[in-house]
Amino acid sequence: MVLYRGRKRRFLLLGSLNVLLTNLVLQGLLLILPIGLATLLSQAVNMGLGYYLYGKGVFRVSGLTRRSAVGYAFMSFFLWWLNWCGISLMAGNGIGKSLAALIMVPILPIISFPIQKHLVFAS
Repeated sequence: MVLYRGRKRRFLLLGSLNVLLTNLVLQGLLLILPIGLATLLSQAVNMGLGYYLYGKGVFRVSGLTRRSAVGYAFMSFFLWWLNWCGISLMAGNGIGKSLAALIMVPILPIISFPIQKHLVFAS
């Protein structure tokens, strides 16, 4: 149980770093690009940084494999799609794009953690 709790703390700490950097990129891109492209590019930053941080730092896998990379990529594209849809839906209902992006921040890791734990980096 201690490893599981430590894993959650590492996920929150490293995930916060990843989210902060990714969201800074997203906020800047939303000023100049359409929502779909802005979220896709920020998700690419998130994917590269996150794969390493979560694989090595959170789930402490001994080696990052092609299988885990493909699984992480599929999860990342799903989260990108969810982020795009969420921001678009809120923006279409009068919520600013930047605020909508911030609202999505806590939703995505709640979905991401179990997918990574049970599918992407499962031992």
